[in-house]
Amino acid sequence: MPRVSPFAGLHYSLSRFGGSVVPSRVRLADDSAAPPTHLADLTDLACPPYDVIGDAKRLDLLGRHERNAIRLEYSADPDPHTAAAAALASWLADGTLERRARPAAYYYRHSTPSAPDDATVEGIVVRVLLEPWGSGIRPHEHTMPGPKADRLALLRAARTQLSPILGIYFDRSERYRQVMGRAWSAEWRARDDDGLIHQLALIEPDDRLLSYLGRQILFIADGHHRYETALAYQAEIRADPRWADAEPGELAADWIMMMLVNAELIELEIRPTHRVLLDADADALRALAGGDDQLFTSIPVAPDALAGALDDRRFADEPTFGLVLRGGDGYLLIGDPDGLADRLRRERMSGAVQALDLAALHVAVLADRLGISAADVAAGERLAYTRDEVEARERVARGEAAAAILVRPTRLDQLADVASAGDVMPQKSTYFYPKLLTGMVFNPLED
Repeated sequence: MPRVSPFAGLHYSLSRFGGSVVPSRVRLADDSAAPPTHLADLTDLACPPYDVIGDAKRLDLLGRHERNAIRLEYSADPDPHTAAAAALASWLADGTLERRARPAAYYYRHSTPSAPDDATVEGIVVRVLLEPWGSGIRPHEHTMPGPKADRLALLRAARTQLSPILGIYFDRSERYRQVMGRAWSAEWRARDDDGLIHQLALIEPDDRLLSYLGRQILFIADGHHRYETALAYQAEIRADPRWADAEPGELAADWIMMMLVNAELIELEIRPTHRVLLDADADALRALAGGDDQLFTSIPVAPDALAGALDDRRFADEPTFGLVLRGGDGYLLIGDPDGLADRLRRERMSGAVQALDLAALHVAVLADRLGISAADVAAGERLAYTRDEVEARERVARGEAAAAILVRPTRLDQLADVASAGDVMPQKSTYFYPKLLTGMVFNPLED
């Protein structure tokens, strides 16, 4: 089972950015009953994690505040990692950031689009002892080398974990609510660009809380690249003869900051990540859409109606995709379950992965019909990703892509099945929404 621990977090200074009055833009529905005594509004200071920040968003964040966390997370400097380390040191020196003297756990809540002013998704942020993928901590999807190299270079320079990764567990016991119920006074809040509120509060840890969390099997929901980066950084630190014999957990680099959410009781939203085919054989695409394919039925559907058609079939058993081709043609592709099962059984994957739409897509469509191999996917030169189906369609219409394949979201039970089987999904199989913000709390690795 995983080992969890409180930690002395690094924060935007409450004395500099906080106050006793809750600003209207970060006010919660329950503030009238129990307002916090000290709150910092980080709306202009926090930023999304690196993997959802485009060039335009980065420029916007850089212009919001000179101390915005984008300067740490995704600097626009020609040498971004060195610049991030310099900014972090400067902010520590001038009091922008201050470190808590004693270890703490943190209560993190965020709202959802249906109720943007009511933070209903909740979890605990702690340190979790790093361990290789296995029985206590399990992945669910493949990673890509480029992002890991970038994050490792940043971690080497800044020696600080900038945002928590998301881990989930499944526990039906009623003790969950009792353990999560803690009083607090100091808070950090932010309203993200989608209008959703994020709240972080200090809570005093106790053995009951840590014991409860330490009995769970953790599934990495979001942050696979950062977890594997943390493992690589830990290995580098322990390769130093000075630290090679340190006991597990003795070094700060042995730990990773993680938000733990009970997915049995908390409803998490997973959104799809669509595939944009930058380079694909036009004849093979037309053959797939032509209606004569043995594994896929093709139904003509207007491109702008494909998202609705996929949603109508969200819980259908047959693998289903939307295909957008140049020239304004769209098709709904419905897979033959038996035929695809026969094909996927020839691959080295568990039954849990074989049941996924994306397994059928990557094997039977990308590899078999379009010649886009797993190595091509990892290289990122023939395939791009977007969470915006309108953007996917428009890239095809502008001639930037040969085609777009719209997909259904992976379900949470499918994630658990795959991780429990000790297997992984294709890259970009899940997109948990919203992303946890960078800047709510940092985890220094200097100790």
